[in-house]
Amino acid sequence: MKLWELVSVCRSEPYIVDRLGDRAEWAVHLDWARRAAELTRDQLDQELPDEACAHVLEASSLVLWLSDGYLRLRDSGTGGVSLPAAEVFRRYGGRILEDVCEYGLVQIP
Repeated sequence: MKLWELVSVCRSEPYIVDRLGDRAEWAVHLDWARRAAELTRDQLDQELPDEACAHVLEASSLVLWLSDGYLRLRDSGTGGVSLPAAEVFRRYGGRILEDVCEYGLVQIP
């Protein structure tokens, strides 16, 4: 997951990005996340360790819905399965998670 994707997914809960400070090796990413508006494209495109992203997303209250081959931001009422953000990240990756947050709906490949 890229830095900008994590910051985007966490935009409604920006405080959870502070969990990057829980490990010394992630500290530079925490600093960059806090200064995202000032960073270069190269810095924003840095791939974060999967373990760091999962750790941050474990604290998220974001729940997405899987039904009929689509991942949705809201329950469609069709008997979908709810998935926490961290589980969506583990299953489908950061780009899918960010796309759902941005567009509200993504077809699962």
